Amino acid sequence: MTGWKKWLALCGGGVVLIFATLYIALWFLFGRNEVASNIADFHPEYFEAKASTGFFYSIGNELKYSDHIAPDAPMLIRGEIQNFLVSPDSSKIAVVVDGRLLIVGTQSILRQVTSVDSIWRDSKPIGHEFFRDDDFQWSRDSKVLYLIRDQYYDSQGAQLFSKKGELWKYDIESGTLQLVLKPFPAYSYFFSINSIYFSTPTDKGDLQLRRFDGTGVSDIGEINERDIPREKLGKDSPESPFYSFSRHDYEQRVLPSKGVELADNGQAGLQVLRIGGKSYLAFTEGNGFKGHYYCSELSRSVFLPGDKYLLFNVYCGNYDGQLLIDTVTGRYQKLPKDSVVYVTANSDTYAHYRVTGGGIVIN
Repeated sequence: MTGWKKWLALCGGGVVLIFATLYIALWFLFGRNEVASNIADFHPEYFEAKASTGFFYSIGNELKYSDHIAPDAPMLIRGEIQNFLVSPDSSKIAVVVDGRLLIVGTQSILRQVTSVDSIWRDSKPIGHEFFRDDDFQWSRDSKVLYLIRDQYYDSQGAQLFSKKGELWKYDIESGTLQLVLKPFPAYSYFFSINSIYFSTPTDKGDLQLRRFDGTGVSDIGEINERDIPREKLGKDSPESPFYSFSRHDYEQRVLPSKGVELADNGQAGLQVLRIGGKSYLAFTEGNGFKGHYYCSELSRSVFLPGDKYLLFNVYCGNYDGQLLIDTVTGRYQKLPKDSVVYVTANSDTYAHYRVTGGGIVIN
């Protein structure tokens, strides 16, 4: 072995030794004291759980539709779903799978809209035109899906308010894409009967709500206005806005409005899942590398249609997966691993929102 090879071998061995020593030291400091967070008094049981209507859900990478979470239901599509938006009539779902935007019905794929890409790429192919894999919206009648066309350019950070943006619409019946408005330097937008409202930044970075009525664009309200009255939206009469909220909005605002909360019980050292003031599950406190924690989370938790059953996510020492909770009886059962239910709230089904200079904001 030559001298430089011996030197590389020694250096490599030294690095491995350093990391091994560091790992052992960290384990002695933290690992020995690790305590798993568990579901207290965990006694799941099977029961039949049917929602008030059918809904879209997936088990693993298989998208399905039924009025209950059934592993043997027919598969609609296979693939990892990155983004989704359920139509207002609940009969269709727009999903991003493997770089494609699809519209799926209750029995099969209805349309493949287009290939899509992300504005959050680390390395952007400058000049490449694409449709975004997010920021799409349904029309109130579920007949049209709106989406944003863009082009990569040398922007500072992600091009959320892209100077290359264009608003397009996809007609479900005809299967055609059509340009609506160009330029469209926005990502947040909503609809009324005859207009499209969208928020754009000023040169100083403030936000201005604007309206496109089919012929021209005009400003609505003041810059950064926190609460724009409905009567300011319409030209002759108050408008009825329509907007589909994100999954994040559902988890952070809609669930709490339905009485879902995770509350700490300081005396007992427990965290309790409460729905409408009633306690359903309790979680013991864990201790890990990052400190004390509880193994429950509202992420991807969702009510099935009818709000009787709640899909709830846990990552506990005695169970890691999804539970389905009967909010009437208090019983709960295990679900197949990686069960996800897709529900989209909108401004017709959830009225606690306001119109601002940045668009519709959920209260």
